Amino acid sequence: MLEPTYGCALVTGASGGLGREFARLLSRAGWKLVLVGRNMERLEETRLSLEGALAREAVAIHADLSAPCAAARLRDECAGRGLAIELLVNNAGSGLFGESVRLPADKAESMLALNVIALSSMCSLFGAQMAERRAGRILNVGSLVGKFAMPYFASYAASKSYVLSYSLALRAELRRCGVSVCCVLPGYIRTAFDESAGIGSPAYRAFSERNGMSPESVARSGLRILERDRPYSAAGLRNKISSALSIFVPRSCLPALAKPALDRMTRE
Repeated sequence: MLEPTYGCALVTGASGGLGREFARLLSRAGWKLVLVGRNMERLEETRLSLEGALAREAVAIHADLSAPCAAARLRDECAGRGLAIELLVNNAGSGLFGESVRLPADKAESMLALNVIALSSMCSLFGAQMAERRAGRILNVGSLVGKFAMPYFASYAASKSYVLSYSLALRAELRRCGVSVCCVLPGYIRTAFDESAGIGSPAYRAFSERNGMSPESVARSGLRILERDRPYSAAGLRNKISSALSIFVPRSCLPALAKPALDRMTRE
């Protein structure tokens, strides 16, 4: 497990699910945590659940990263508290399910602001500090679906495609500065994602639950990728196989193949 040397680990979206598991694992490994999220009550639950030598020193900061300039305000707050961020886990994100032309524009814009703009700003602002210190690590949470175009998840899949592409480019830029950038690509995870994305189909939810990994398993996979300094990797053997096999299917065919299956699964 990664060990701290000079600073803290900042985990976004730490109020539950995957973010909470990242926080727990890092705390057990000896990191001081900076927990960021929109729900302060649940952030406190995460903070109180931490174990490790520095668990009681964990800091919870309320922030809606989808809001304009939220990342800059968070950077300034960390600086004001004397918190040097050595490891940034960009976990915060949201999903949206449905026909693209029928989805509320404000919800799509909010999702893209969080998944794309906030992540980019966090990497830029905290990455600049790391580059100045010539040390640091960034782990961006993408998605396996970011490698495909996916009907009913069009904007979400595109946002995660951005995360992977941006992570690889940023890695090349910051490598000479002693900063490592990695990206983990989870598939289904047993969290509240389906509900928050607006997926009401019992059949789809059952499929997701049946094929999903636990949040702890995905978090462990992400930290292994970071520890081994891999540019990116799918989380879990099944997802690695799916990712590898996808290169044999023409990119334009995947959405056409996926749509009928999703139609059957989500039909009320």
